[in-house]
Amino acid sequence: MQRSDPQQPRTPHPSDVLADLAQRVQWLRPDHRDPHRFHEEKSDIAYELAQLAGRVG
Repeated sequence: MQRSDPQQPRTPHPSDVLADLAQRVQWLRPDHRDPHRFHEEKSDIAYELAQLAGRVG
């Protein structure tokens, strides 16, 4: 029986990652107090989607 290494970070399941990204997109709104934050978050989400596509594809 193979045991997992407790020091190795566990990779989340793709469906969990997608659910998290979907929630972040749902809450994504421009903010007049920090107008650049919207674009930063959008770029972060796009990057994470590309990473996920690389993992599953």
